[in-house]
Amino acid sequence: MKLRWMAVGLALAAAVAGCSRAGDGAGGGSQAEPQVAQDRAAAATKDAGAPAGKGSAAAAEVRLVDLGNRIVRTARVDLEVGKGTLDETIDRATDVVTRADGTYVGSSTSVPGEGPATGEVTFRVPVDAFEAILRELKGLGTYRGEQSGTEDVTNQYVDLRGQLTAWRAQERVYLRLLGRARSIGDVIAVQNQLQQVQSNIERLQGQVNHLEDQSSFSTIVLNLSEPGAGGVAQPRSRLERAWATAVSGLGVMAAAALVALVWLTPLVALAGLVLLLLRAAKRLRPA
Repeated sequence: MKLRWMAVGLALAAAVAGCSRAGDGAGGGSQAEPQVAQDRAAAATKDAGAPAGKGSAAAAEVRLVDLGNRIVRTARVDLEVGKGTLDETIDRATDVVTRADGTYVGSSTSVPGEGPATGEVTFRVPVDAFEAILRELKGLGTYRGEQSGTEDVTNQYVDLRGQLTAWRAQERVYLRLLGRARSIGDVIAVQNQLQQVQSNIERLQGQVNHLEDQSSFSTIVLNLSEPGAGGVAQPRSRLERAWATAVSGLGVMAAAALVALVWLTPLVALAGLVLLLLRAAKRLRPA
């Protein structure tokens, strides 16, 4: 019996090592190594007394990895809208996205007391409807440019799925061993290993869910602005920067002179009044 437990332990250690190599590898290598770990875990299950058919089914499960392309798409579009129509444009954009089964994420607006208003609104849209929704959103105002990009996460997704399947196979092995444990020490030892395996499963499942969400729904951000809301153009040449610095310094000097004038005016007026009183006193003094 002890030899059997030792054999199972060695098989599980080999499976863990194979799964670790799968996490460090990239591309095709990461897909093959989880398969090796799965086969070893299946062999451990067979040695522990499990039917050979179940082990073969567990090993075959690794090959059922979803190989569909996983592309993360994002777009940031700058639009100029009519004066006073910022909120209306956000409502219209939300209607466009909602009709295509998209989701409104959030928005932020700036409406000063005087001056043009600006805003930003974020949407999550289905990948299949990305291009159509983007074209329709561009028609809500005057197009001023965009920034878009794509990221292929297919290899990362397949690698995570392979690791997740291998860890689930080890979880089944530990559950079977836990059901056959006869002593408290064996139960505690198996439970400790099982907790570590389940922790890895939860972590990998969270990463898989995140990639599935990012590749199933694309992100579109609309930057909306009313006429005149564009930022001040920054000088590009050295001469322009020097001229801007000189003008800024002249403005500071003018402001300082104005402050000095405001402070000195009452003092000069008071000095003049005192001088007039002294002259009048001299005239009234007897010869």
